[in-house]
Amino acid sequence: MKQTLPNLILIIFRKEFREIFRDKRTRMQVIISPLIITPVLFALVGVLAQGQAERTKTRTYSLGIVNSAAYPDFVKRLKSAAQSSPQFTLTDMKTEAEGSASIRDRKVETVIVFPTDTAQKLASSQIVEVKMLTDDGNENSQNATRILTGVFQKINDGIVKTRLNEQGMSVDVLTPFKVAEKNIAGAGGSGMLILTQMLPYLLIFSVFGGSIYAAFDQVAGEKERNTLETLLVSPARRRDIVLGKFMAVFSVGLLSAGMAIIGLMIPFFSHLKIYDWLAQGGLHLSATSIAVIILSVLPMCLLFAGLLLGVSTYARNQKEAQSYLGTLFPLVTLPALLSLFVGTDSGIKIALVPILNASIMIKQALNGNYNPSFIAVAFIASAAYAGLVLLYAIRSFEKESILLKA
Repeated sequence: MKQTLPNLILIIFRKEFREIFRDKRTRMQVIISPLIITPVLFALVGVLAQGQAERTKTRTYSLGIVNSAAYPDFVKRLKSAAQSSPQFTLTDMKTEAEGSASIRDRKVETVIVFPTDTAQKLASSQIVEVKMLTDDGNENSQNATRILTGVFQKINDGIVKTRLNEQGMSVDVLTPFKVAEKNIAGAGGSGMLILTQMLPYLLIFSVFGGSIYAAFDQVAGEKERNTLETLLVSPARRRDIVLGKFMAVFSVGLLSAGMAIIGLMIPFFSHLKIYDWLAQGGLHLSATSIAVIILSVLPMCLLFAGLLLGVSTYARNQKEAQSYLGTLFPLVTLPALLSLFVGTDSGIKIALVPILNASIMIKQALNGNYNPSFIAVAFIASAAYAGLVLLYAIRSFEKESILLKA
């Protein structure tokens, strides 16, 4: 009579784990790819961000001016306020409609429309309503508008200072309060948003991608090779077989996640120049954050191992199992995407949503805003979901119609 023994489960686990890593593709997908993708991605982000910053500084923006004769001092004040960097090429225009058409045709990036009585209103200390035409769908137009808004602020300050001096007054009378902001969120508070948006995706897909081949080869692959029957006639119960295979897939997913976390640590602790943008942006990664991230990937590994093993058991072969990925990928990506719109202070109900709860745990770790209750509920919920799909795999193993279908 077949018996359930812990050593049988471990024997199956060791056998399956060794067989998984005999394939070079698995070693590449589980170890190499997660280890290098984060350092490469962070290096690429740094290079692109630095290049964009340099281009923004040195770029020459095209500016259209309607009724420039109404305020002839604008060009001089523009160069003085902007300190000639970035540069502007100026084009005189007759009407606002001409300016709008020029923006739509990408001939200019921004158009300033001065009222015809600008000089008279300034002389009489009246407010001059200046229109700034822009294109929100054009990044260069947005940059030019942002720069010009700052230029007008400097022009306003200069005019106000002149008027107050003429009255024998100090400009300080206009600013009774001087507010100084002080960031107390820690060194990474200002720039951590970038990391909290990217990291959940990287970790989730590292775990999911690393577990796919392992799970599909465990059952669906053995159906193709006709080697599953050998296990079925062994002294181990079918439940032992499923648990051993589940432990193997779980370990592979955990290893993949571990490689991704090590890859994440490289940019922060390698002190390479290409990652200087992290320190300059105030990004950091503490030991506590790393510990919570590790804790957050455990329920994902459990869930993905059970889910993918269940799919592998149901499928006739690996090709059919891979066809089910079209349904599985949205189920994985959608919760990860929702994490972009859910804050770290979300209620306990969010902790019940699989994958999303792990993403929020990662965000909490990076922000240093830990919620032990949320973490506990998320872990238990994900473990429960993993148990359900694992139970399905066990039940499927006990049905000859599913297990041995060709």
